[in-house]
Amino acid sequence: MKEARQAAEYAAAALGFSDLGVARADIPQGDTLRRWLKRGCHAGMDWLERHLPARLNPQLVLPGARSVIILTYEYPRRDARQQPGVIARYAQGEDYHKLLSAKLADLDETLSFYGGRQVCFSDSGPISERFFAAQAGIGWIGRNGLLVRRRGGSYCFLCSILTTLKLPTDSPIPNRCGKCHRCEESCPTGALHDGSCDARNCLSYWTIEARKEGEEPPPNVKKALGERMFGCDTCQEVCPWNSLPPRGEVDLRLLMPARLARATLEELEQLEGEAWKRLFARTSVRRAGEKLLHRTVRALRGNSETAFLPKLNKEKR
Repeated sequence: MKEARQAAEYAAAALGFSDLGVARADIPQGDTLRRWLKRGCHAGMDWLERHLPARLNPQLVLPGARSVIILTYEYPRRDARQQPGVIARYAQGEDYHKLLSAKLADLDETLSFYGGRQVCFSDSGPISERFFAAQAGIGWIGRNGLLVRRRGGSYCFLCSILTTLKLPTDSPIPNRCGKCHRCEESCPTGALHDGSCDARNCLSYWTIEARKEGEEPPPNVKKALGERMFGCDTCQEVCPWNSLPPRGEVDLRLLMPARLARATLEELEQLEGEAWKRLFARTSVRRAGEKLLHRTVRALRGNSETAFLPKLNKEKR
């Protein structure tokens, strides 16, 4: 199926993807994820435990899957906010899930021409995208738990395509973190250990995912919040591989709109209902939800020592 892979590569490049790699779908993934879950490092992200069988066995997602295609798509490398309240770089523009899903649909059509059946994900399904990306030689898993590339570092989205086609595969490359521990040493809460992140101490978790009733961040998290409003990029900011030029151009739709870049914390706190939706509805920031984002903003403004702690209503994922 060399022709099918070549066709996918040409189509992916035309669609703006910066890299493509292929791994076998049946590569054993080991017990790393199972041990991480057993230690409770996933915090309140219960879906990771529920989807574990499918995450470890792509056949449960697409019966007959033979190959996993991994693609990268660049996102901005600087924080565009002009006011306090940092937003993680990947979430500054339009919601990448929708943007990339449309592009993956085009690739699905290309592969279908060669007789393949596909299931596509843009960070939205039970596929260990970082594991397969490393197996496909796109990069390696850094000490911050992210995929790191020799050119482009870690500032990229990962997309996956499960296909029944048997495509030519790539080989893993060596881990090039060497003796560097900057990400672990710089993590504001010490959440990084040996290539994995303990979500219970992760600022990204507490500003994006912590929406269960009664969830309260530990003292070290509250103290380390700083100016972070949505997510945390510290481990990427200090990575030497992110100082190198990106692999491709950044889609303009992923850039932060001027209104959000200039909005003060006071203005964001006052946004409610339809006004809040109009500003965030097309962005990934909406994932945090209005209640959690408002509580985080209040904490950043210092309106209350416990602004980050009130109980949140249960929200279904």
